[in-house]
Amino acid sequence: MSLSKSIGHGLLGLSVAGALSLSGCGFKPLYGVDSASHQPAVAQQFSAIEIPPLVNRTGQQMRNLLIDSLHPNGAAADYHYRLNVVIAESVLNLGLQQNSTSTRGQVRVTVKYSLTDEKSGKTLLNETLRTSTGYNILINQFSSVLSQDDAEAQGLQQIANDMTQHIALYFATLKTPSA
Repeated sequence: MSLSKSIGHGLLGLSVAGALSLSGCGFKPLYGVDSASHQPAVAQQFSAIEIPPLVNRTGQQMRNLLIDSLHPNGAAADYHYRLNVVIAESVLNLGLQQNSTSTRGQVRVTVKYSLTDEKSGKTLLNETLRTSTGYNILINQFSSVLSQDDAEAQGLQQIANDMTQHIALYFATLKTPSA
């Protein structure tokens, strides 16, 4: 048996042993069908989160994304939690040419959110999430506006996904849910 085959077999054995040891320690995947956000108890907690209206169009888009991800089967009749969200957005021109025109732009979105318990008023989760999304600035202004809007939408979607995942992890690790 050659050295490369024995190393290959050793790596295979090590990876199988690692997978078995992770399954025994309570490891749960972050993404996919078996993730924390797909657990029935977490989905029940999601439906009990109130997502109040947010200001301006960016806030409306963020709220709609959060409703889609946190309330896929509808919201609960009464809320046990409140998700407070504040959004800040900035647009930067990058890639300057010699004539001072930009060829590249960047949308930076910062979202500060807190999850509070409605009964106690206690803040359960308080985080800041950021994303940067680039886009091309084209000669056609309409195309540039569409590119910027698309970059903004991609950034908001990424933050909504991250928020959902962080909230799911909070509820999945919570020993005694207050709902």
